[in-house]
Amino acid sequence: MPASVDVLLRSVIDYAGTFPPAGLELADAMASYARAANGPRAAMLGRFVLPAARLDELARLMPRVPKGEQTQWPLSVVVSGAASELAQVRRFESTWPDCGTIRALEFGPQQAARIGTLVEDAAGDVDVFVELPLDADLEAGVSAVARHGAFAKVRTGGTVASAIPAANDLVRLLRACSDAGVAFKATAGLHHALCGRHPLTYDADSARAPMFGFLNVAVAAALIGAGASSNQAVEALCESSPRAFTFTDAGVDWQRRSISVAQLADTRRNFFRSFGSCAFDEPIQELEQLGLI
Repeated sequence: MPASVDVLLRSVIDYAGTFPPAGLELADAMASYARAANGPRAAMLGRFVLPAARLDELARLMPRVPKGEQTQWPLSVVVSGAASELAQVRRFESTWPDCGTIRALEFGPQQAARIGTLVEDAAGDVDVFVELPLDADLEAGVSAVARHGAFAKVRTGGTVASAIPAANDLVRLLRACSDAGVAFKATAGLHHALCGRHPLTYDADSARAPMFGFLNVAVAAALIGAGASSNQAVEALCESSPRAFTFTDAGVDWQRRSISVAQLADTRRNFFRSFGSCAFDEPIQELEQLGLI
């Protein structure tokens, strides 16, 4: 594996198997996460993502996970901001400390004026991500996230074509976050390595649509961090040819731009934190097919 791929993709996949389009039962998603955490590509695995309402169920199911695969799983908990859900988070932390460590809270779209209260309510050693819609209030949302020391979350796809944002809008978020010093995570529609026309669900008759690839998002973020223009980032985000990217131990080349391993490491540390995926094997298989791992 080239050093650039290792740096760019280490701990990058936050596994969200219970969410669409996979929609697994929690027990099955836990089994998949356990296999990945003990498999040959465990270095790419990030947090286990689940809704706050299923924390108690996770605690009940954890004894079923083979003992050799039980660990202090890093958890990322999706919350709406309701007081009852935050109470569930606190109860889980105090009642089931051996069933996982909550490392992040992911809030759905919020009004900018409420972000400070959410961050305060989530006090503790956790990362707070706030989903930001790609609308006219985007910059205000990024500013509020920055002001309160939180992170941004952006939805990059879904199970219908209308859920996939325009590349220009996605780059607008990346640019706003970069300018404000805000790190982000992406979620939905990123289980493919490269941009292309893919099925929206796992149904045999699923509609297809142009979807972003997680390598595209990672390289676009690195380009912005390295001073590239928004137009260049849009082009990288929409690049579908595997021959357009060259990953080496020194860095990654795209068109006439080179991004060093040090710059990629800075991107992952301070800008592009991770992406949520309802699959782990699929991204791995595509990277293997591309000869990158």
